[in-house]
Amino acid sequence: MSISGRFTHLDLKLSYDCNNNCIHCVVADQRERARALGRKGFRTTQEVVKEIVEAKHQGVHVVTFTGGEPTLRKDLPLLVRLARGEGLKVGIQTNGRLLVYDKVCDALSGMGVRFVVAIHGSCAEVHDAVTRAKGSFEQTIGGIRNLIKKGETVTAKVVISRKNLGDLQALAEKILWEGVRRLNLTFPHGLGNAGKDYLGVVPKLSEVMPELFRVFQTVERHGAEVVTEGIPLCLLGEYSRCASELYYGMAVSSIVKQLDQDARNWSKDRVEEEKAKPQRCKRCALNNQCEGVWKEYLEYFGDEELSVVL
Repeated sequence: MSISGRFTHLDLKLSYDCNNNCIHCVVADQRERARALGRKGFRTTQEVVKEIVEAKHQGVHVVTFTGGEPTLRKDLPLLVRLARGEGLKVGIQTNGRLLVYDKVCDALSGMGVRFVVAIHGSCAEVHDAVTRAKGSFEQTIGGIRNLIKKGETVTAKVVISRKNLGDLQALAEKILWEGVRRLNLTFPHGLGNAGKDYLGVVPKLSEVMPELFRVFQTVERHGAEVVTEGIPLCLLGEYSRCASELYYGMAVSSIVKQLDQDARNWSKDRVEEEKAKPQRCKRCALNNQCEGVWKEYLEYFGDEELSVVL
């Protein structure tokens, strides 16, 4: 599948297997469905190699290996080398736990990979409550330290939830102290585990925004970078410049390849199928730039929190 556009990014799912069971995991239902139907929940090495070669021929610029947890695969260093050999930039979206081990971290270091490490709390009490995996915080923070020690580029990805909402400020301080220079704050999509307990996982935007503004100010004081996902522009105010959707909408064409679905034009589907805006947003000065909110959010909480910017 090829998308004509400016900068083409491929999100390639390697496997649904994971050593965490996060309360917000969007692929949990796909993993369970594959297991229940006896279907394969992973791509073989040969299948991934084919995807990489095809991506290069289709004009893809960047491939991000996601899952599940990609570092569970012993062939990941080989796949990274192959993609880099094809001239592709490479990202790995990981929970970072196995990167605490030098053997794993060394095998993936020095190849220009952009690591996006999911960390959801400033301490084990919060992080492990989100991941539902005891000991995961110590491994993840250790993995981040290992990557930074080896000079790798690290983005800390935080999925906002009711479990960590009051800890976001402390988490920002923690990862900045550890040397991370880029923070991604993501509002949860109500699929998978989040869909099973939506009200228990997903906070209201009006609860989220005061915490985010404190984080923005903290990150700015440290001279670091912060981006958001899934937050409507009207609520971000002067920090709307932090919305990743502005960049992706303008400069990136995204392809997502799950394991049990056809390839998706995520740039198009994200806006037309997954997100929504109330009618009054058509009068908003930000309407053409803003993607709105995840559809299920409006179903649960309505649209009263959204405002029209004139």
